Amino acid sequence: MNTVDVWGVVIPQNRVCLPCHTPHNARANDKGESIVLWNHAITEQTFEMYETAAGHKGTQPEGPSKLCLSCHDGATAVDSFGNNGDTFNDVKIAPGRPSNLGTDLRNDHPIGIQYPPPDLTGYHDKSTFSGVKVVEVNGTDRVECTSCHDPHDNSLGMFLRQTLDGSALCLECHDE
Repeated sequence: MNTVDVWGVVIPQNRVCLPCHTPHNARANDKGESIVLWNHAITEQTFEMYETAAGHKGTQPEGPSKLCLSCHDGATAVDSFGNNGDTFNDVKIAPGRPSNLGTDLRNDHPIGIQYPPPDLTGYHDKSTFSGVKVVEVNGTDRVECTSCHDPHDNSLGMFLRQTLDGSALCLECHDE
């Protein structure tokens, strides 16, 4: 059996896309539409959300963050994927690992927060970003998981869109 090491775990049979995507029978959203060939149950957890220094609290996860948290919530699909109940016991996001976020996002994962308008002091205009991106959810620019993480590119480690060196990731959006 061929295997490949992805995210620090061994994926059997070189199926590196399968932990997230499926070629057949993708999960559907509440409108019955398949979601990017998604291969997990969508999380139904309630999350404790990050609150900014200005007192803005993130809304419950939607869009791409809801997909990410279908594994990273620590409950929904910790060691399984696939509509037929396929389980790969070697493919786990174990409790205590940094990738097992759980439902408390207050410490360091600011998702679901509306990105401020370009004239607000302390923030850069999104048009100046070179790595991170804001995500439009329901017509609003927001910070979501995929603002800082690119699930298809791990060249910087931790699937980050920008290096952490010199706080470069943070300084994409913030003045200081």
